[in-house]
Amino acid sequence: MKLYKNLSKALVDGPEVEALKVSLSGKFPHELFMLGNLKELYLEGDIQDLPRLGTLWPRLKILSVKWPLFTGDLSGFFSLPSLENLKIIETPIKRLTLPLGHVTSQIKSLTFKDCELSELPEEISMLTQLQEMNLSGNELSALPYSFPTLFFLRRLNLDSNNFVRFPDLIKTMTKLSHLSIDSNKFSEEEKSRIQRQFHLWPK
Repeated sequence: MKLYKNLSKALVDGPEVEALKVSLSGKFPHELFMLGNLKELYLEGDIQDLPRLGTLWPRLKILSVKWPLFTGDLSGFFSLPSLENLKIIETPIKRLTLPLGHVTSQIKSLTFKDCELSELPEEISMLTQLQEMNLSGNELSALPYSFPTLFFLRRLNLDSNNFVRFPDLIKTMTKLSHLSIDSNKFSEEEKSRIQRQFHLWPK
């Protein structure tokens, strides 16, 4: 699969384009929505807002976004019908909202890394196919009560957040095979409890 790195060239080739990596400046270019056969999309730049997606990019499986100046709403990404891997890096998200009733069930890998995220919504449980989740470098101090219903979750990264107490509900997640929760705000007493009960060595 050819990876295009020029939007103008990609628009010329149109239906042939399945993978695109571009840095965007200013307003989000609506021309991107013309690339209906995209399977992989990697976006960087100084975009601050995102227009409504609707049913665009019906074949998109991988989406990566890095927008440090973003102030808008990314919930539309969860409505992309074929999306399996969503990676958001260094893109400010104070509060994550999911489009209730319109969340795709296809997402298997989800990353919110260094996004200033302070909490997860209970609706995260609608992502029933999740197998990997990277939430490192945020401001989380707790997980939602619905979190254990992510029955297929196998890998979870909670490094560099604001946890002062280990989220005990994780111990009910029997399919979780890899957990990293280093560089949080655990007291020495809590570290000892974690090691004793969960056989981990948080840093």
